[in-house]
Amino acid sequence: MALSFFGAGGASHAKYFDIRLDEDYIVFRGGEEEAASAHLSGKLLLCLSEPLSIKHIRLHLTGISRVCWHLPSTTAGGGRKSWREKVFYEKTWRFREAGKSKTEVLPAGNYEYPFDIVLEGSMPESVEGLTDTYVTYRFKAEIGRKYMKDIIVRRPLRIIRTLEASALELAHAMSVENVWPNKIEYSISTPTKAVVFGTSIRVDFKLIPLLKGLRIGQIVSQLIESHDLTLNPEDPDSIRNTYKSTRTILNDEHEVDEESGLDVIDEMAEGYQFTRYLDLPKTLARCLQDTDTRGIKIRHKLKFRVQLLNPDGHVSELRATLPVSIFISPNLAIDENNNLIDQTPQSAQRAISDIAQQAPPLYGEHQFDQLYSELDPSGYRTPGPGSGPGTPFGALSRNISVENLASMNALTNTDISASALHSRLSSLRANLHNHPSPPEHEHHSDTETRRLGVPPDYFGPSSGGSGSNSHSPASPELSRRPSDEVIDHDPIHSGMATPYHPQYAEVETLSRVPSYSTAVRTSVRPCDSGLPDYQAVIAEDVVSSTPQSPQQAYIRSRGSNTYLPSLDSLQTRTGFLGSRAPHHDDDDRRLRLVQARAR
Repeated sequence: MALSFFGAGGASHAKYFDIRLDEDYIVFRGGEEEAASAHLSGKLLLCLSEPLSIKHIRLHLTGISRVCWHLPSTTAGGGRKSWREKVFYEKTWRFREAGKSKTEVLPAGNYEYPFDIVLEGSMPESVEGLTDTYVTYRFKAEIGRKYMKDIIVRRPLRIIRTLEASALELAHAMSVENVWPNKIEYSISTPTKAVVFGTSIRVDFKLIPLLKGLRIGQIVSQLIESHDLTLNPEDPDSIRNTYKSTRTILNDEHEVDEESGLDVIDEMAEGYQFTRYLDLPKTLARCLQDTDTRGIKIRHKLKFRVQLLNPDGHVSELRATLPVSIFISPNLAIDENNNLIDQTPQSAQRAISDIAQQAPPLYGEHQFDQLYSELDPSGYRTPGPGSGPGTPFGALSRNISVENLASMNALTNTDISASALHSRLSSLRANLHNHPSPPEHEHHSDTETRRLGVPPDYFGPSSGGSGSNSHSPASPELSRRPSDEVIDHDPIHSGMATPYHPQYAEVETLSRVPSYSTAVRTSVRPCDSGLPDYQAVIAEDVVSSTPQSPQQAYIRSRGSNTYLPSLDSLQTRTGFLGSRAPHHDDDDRRLRLVQARAR
């Protein structure tokens, strides 16, 4: 507090002397092992109306922990008091020092001494509210005098340890559910495990009688606080001196209104469903926060007792327990007497709303949200030719994937069953034997400009080779082929274009698959049993001894980019898989080189 005079008889000439902090309290988010450091800063103010003789001006910050308990007189060793006090933190700022046995005179005027420090996140939080047990931090500013009493002012510092926004206690509901056979089915739950100090705890009850004529009697809800006090927490568990005690924070009694009758629960059972709000105390003297520091461990739990009035007249009792965690919110300020400054319901609701906005969303509140696949993708398209191979709508995206939203109707209405696939593969095999290969120079010309053939779309309305391409011509901006005109001697990025070859166009069309975003929007058709079995495959006229790949090899050289035909095309030129023409030795050697590099 500010001081306007000290002592009597004009012993002090300080008009004003006070400690001002930039923040009223320090907030650590998370436990002692995970919380980040915090910055503490402030000013020491001194106002003199006349000169003052001093020895020094200092500021001290001290952290003190004290554990104490009194054994009840009815127990062994009753009335005995056990306690331990320890200073665990000290920091001193020396603003003015006159020297040993010396003094100096401060002229009249206003003086301001700033100070700051970084507090580690592992420092204990403030624990206040118990009579003789606490963890506190105190500022002490002093002006040393040689022949007079020192001028001293004190100020408390509160360190709050609150929960992280991602803490599981804020996102997970706590519930106890079970069935008492031939008696009752019950569910008692709270929306979250963590509760803000000074607010209220919401408890949801669901009681379904399983015995005809069973009635619900009195329902008692209690909040129990347990204290585990240890004098020597740094010692092993075997030699620790610990005292345990409990106290009841609040007690709520409720009677079920049976005149209104049973409610239909979950559209299948009749029972009682209601909610109770348990208001927490507004002072730390009656309810502490959950903590475990410096030998002080505080925990809370909810205990429930439900009376069951049986038809034969005897009374049964259902008992259940739920753990809860009470923490202090920085949005609810606490004064020096450990009471909430603003105790209105509006302030408590604001604190709960702020925590709810920081915490991750609960699944139960967002399970009916709009799915990502239902969003309009028009505003998410990647512009420009800089699209990478992983971008769904880029003009230079990979060639093997088809992402054409404009032709979704064709995708969903076209027969792409196993029988259609088998038919297309059969026609492809016939083309491999009957269609002549183009001359060798057509694949490696450095000056010729040609127009690439547009293959029929496999997913189009036609199942034969004469169908029109519904992707490239209809929607050139979404096509996987950026252009129909390609000059061989210009560098071409891999995957943008395929050299012209009759069977290449068909193989490439068969290899094109929709991307994930397109596939999830397409209706699923039942599987057709038209695929050939193992015996039918091995009985084919053409037997392949090497793996077939519809893709073409691509070799990057210093001067130019060259496409090599695949193994299928090289074997097709000879007519048989087992023989090779001499003039294909160069192509075969290049292909083997590419395959070796791929391994």
